[in-house]
Amino acid sequence: MNHKKKRFQVYHLLVSEGTTEYNLFAYLKNRFRELFDNSNIKFSDKVQIPSAGISNGKLNGASDIKSFKSKYKLIKKFYNNQKRFFILDKDLDDSEKIADSINKGKDIVQFIEYNSEYLLLNFAGKNPKKPSDFKSLEIFRNYCKEEFKKQFRKEASTFKDPDFEKILKKVGDEEIKKVFSVLFSTL
Repeated sequence: MNHKKKRFQVYHLLVSEGTTEYNLFAYLKNRFRELFDNSNIKFSDKVQIPSAGISNGKLNGASDIKSFKSKYKLIKKFYNNQKRFFILDKDLDDSEKIADSINKGKDIVQFIEYNSEYLLLNFAGKNPKKPSDFKSLEIFRNYCKEEFKKQFRKEASTFKDPDFEKILKKVGDEEIKKVFSVLFSTL
């Protein structure tokens, strides 16, 4: 008899910064469906803490280390025996401190350089300005959101799979895996 060994499933709670990152993760999961399906790592977006504005694993923003830590503390309290996988923009002054906090909590973080809007503008060949062109990261973030809306005629948070596909169909799988190296090394 040929018995196939049953692999132990490992669940990570998916925690995204907001709707754009959540939808981008969903697109990646569809595009690389076979890889996700064959992995023993499974993601769950069941993080629900309404009092903190967290639903379906979406933080709905984290403006600085203090706001992140307060949400992170609650997530760890309510979901204490599970590994958490964060997908966050890397456009905050406190991004490194946030990464340190996540790593100390023995969780995983995949940053998007520099933010989802910048990444998609860049992949679409729109040559967005870099953070060094601005006096602050806040001005850079606002520029990315405005430029995104100008180029694509909608906000990134409204993007769905067909929208991502229009931009990312010309981007090779290996390049996407490199940009999301933490995610793909987790699988």
